Amino acid sequence: MSLSSKQKQDPLDASKVGISQRAQLSIAAWLESNTEFRLPNRAANLKSALQSLNTVPPSKSYLAQAAQLKRYFVRGLCVIFALTFVLGLLAVPPAFAVSASGKVNIFWLLIVMLGFHGLNLVIWFIGMLALGRNTSHSKGFLLNTLIFVNHKISKHSHINTDASSAFWHWQCPAHSNRWLLSAISHTAWLSYLFAGFLMTLLLLLTNQVNFVWETTLLNDQQFLWLTQQLSVLPSLLGITVPNQVDILASRVDIISQTASTRQHWASLLLASLMLYGVAPRLLLSLFSVAMYRLKRLTLPKTTQEHAIERRYQEQSSSQILDKEKFNKEQRAHQTQGPNNQSDLTPISNNALSQVWGLFEWSQAVPQCLAGTTTLTTLNDAAQQQTFLIAQYSQPVYILVDGEHSPDRGSRRFLLNAVISYPDLSLVIANGQKAPFANDWQRTGLESGINPDHFFALLDDKDIL
Repeated sequence: MSLSSKQKQDPLDASKVGISQRAQLSIAAWLESNTEFRLPNRAANLKSALQSLNTVPPSKSYLAQAAQLKRYFVRGLCVIFALTFVLGLLAVPPAFAVSASGKVNIFWLLIVMLGFHGLNLVIWFIGMLALGRNTSHSKGFLLNTLIFVNHKISKHSHINTDASSAFWHWQCPAHSNRWLLSAISHTAWLSYLFAGFLMTLLLLLTNQVNFVWETTLLNDQQFLWLTQQLSVLPSLLGITVPNQVDILASRVDIISQTASTRQHWASLLLASLMLYGVAPRLLLSLFSVAMYRLKRLTLPKTTQEHAIERRYQEQSSSQILDKEKFNKEQRAHQTQGPNNQSDLTPISNNALSQVWGLFEWSQAVPQCLAGTTTLTTLNDAAQQQTFLIAQYSQPVYILVDGEHSPDRGSRRFLLNAVISYPDLSLVIANGQKAPFANDWQRTGLESGINPDHFFALLDDKDIL
């Protein structure tokens, strides 16, 4: 085998590509729910089980495809921020254009640079208040556009639809979409305003202009008050701003203007761009990114994610014992337990038409149960509670996976199930072949299940 082919088959390091274990769990849960992909049953723990994302499919693993999609997503954001930066550079010179006399209307400059920014802030704030705690809103035009472009690029990068859907299910959940959109919007505006600030500074360094003002609707006192209000925050920070004399000396019909007056107006212009434009967008960008990360960390786990975690928690705890101790425990169960593997009899064909509940079931539904009229998955508390209060009149069978050991939650459910259905039957998948068959029988007996109501579900040929 060549060195290049060996490197190609090496699994990716999730920490290097920025795909966290929580993200891998979400991707694996989506794939298990919507495709034929399954995590390995015999993995020691969840972390090692998720390593299968590095190797399946062999041509290009799911984790490699997710990492590539993430790179495309980040590059798309960088393109957006670069475009807004260029727009900020281009917006200033036309607004800064001076006449032959070298006069610039100071408030026209502020309106051009900060007007739409302020309007956008108001719209964003109202939108956030209107949404409140609602998490069902869509991704919005910007995110949908980015995802659409990513899908088009993915077709040329050998990324399949399942991997793409699983990645976007994690990257853009409804629980945190508004903060992701806010972070993108604020960062784009930050790029625009910072570029405008730099271009304004460059033009002030290379041109000498007189700052003037003119108005039809406002009188001198009103304009003076407006300028003073705008100067409050810069003056608190020790920045020199125009005083009353500078303001009155800057009327459009005033011919001469001192160097100090020009510098005072220039300081006010740059300070306004920084304090009322760049700084708020920077703070809101950081806040939105922090909220997006927090929402992702507290993202509610799906039923399938909980089922996967339980599966490997049981697997991990069961493997704490070495092989010798495990064999001793199994022999002790066989000799001391009130029931053992040899007591399990295959389920009868008549039972297949009754009520079946699949307890904490993450595998495919057994083929022999495909025609069952009443089949319920019992993977979360809501499903289990609904099952317990249904009051079925037919015999009830609970199917459990003998590959996984029962826990306190299993015993609690069986106790409640026996109360609701006194003639409950417990069916153990793989029967006497299952490593935890005795544990399930013991838990069932402790929960009050009749010893004659334990059965094995092997395969179709073993059904009576």
